[in-house]
Order: sequence, then C-alpha cells, then structure tokens
Amino acid sequence: MATGSDELVTEIVAEQFVPPEPGSGAPGRYVPAGRLSEGDVVHYTIRVRNPGPQPVTRVQVTKRLPLGVHYVEGSAAGPDARVEFSVDGGATFVGRAPEPGFTHLRWTLHRPLLPGATALLRFRASFR
Repeated sequence: MATGSDELVTEIVAEQFVPPEPGSGAPGRYVPAGRLSEGDVVHYTIRVRNPGPQPVTRVQVTKRLPLGVHYVEGSAAGPDARVEFSVDGGATFVGRAPEPGFTHLRWTLHRPLLPGATALLRFRASFR
C-alpha cells in the first residue's frame, strides 16, 4: 500500500537471481520467481510511480512480509528513504528489524516523488 499527498501507482515484482554459467563470461540475470525450494532467496522490488502532474509528498509505502519467507537482514533499501519494521500488523513501526516475527516493512521517502518519476523500493527474503 502506498500513500501520499496524491495518487500513486504501485507494482510488486518477485524475482530470483540466476548466476551465470561458469566460464561463460555472461552476467547473471533476474527471472520471475517461480516454484521455490527451502533456502531460495527472492528479490522483491516495489515500483512506486507518480502518474500525476504534481509532485507527491509524504510518500509512505507499507508491505506485509510475504508468508513463508524470512527477511534478509539489512536488505531493505529505497531512494533517500527511512525503512521501518512492525511486529503488530502495521499498527506501529520501529527503525530496527526485530527478530523474529515482524510482519510489515515501511519506507518513508524523504523527498517528493516528482511527476512521472518512479521510486524502486527493495528487499530480499529467503524461503523457509
């Protein structure tokens, strides 16, 4: 869920990293996350776009941690954003990820999201 002073459009993408074949010289690549096995790491990207003609201020994006995954410590990131965590279903947030059992992540952008701009918010989680 994304909120701000005006309308925002969000898209969530879950991907897995496929390393290159040894000796191929090709780079690794990201592919849509499919069937997961225990220990697989999923890379989540939340794309937040401002479709309007004015900057959107007070942008906050809240994401429930998907069931069956374990957050990779220190992996949450966003452009000039504060990342916080909740253990009570998103009612309150703290600045450090409590272990274990937090339920939600929240990004608060420190700058307005300009017209047509997209912010990429990311985190990784391992499948249990």
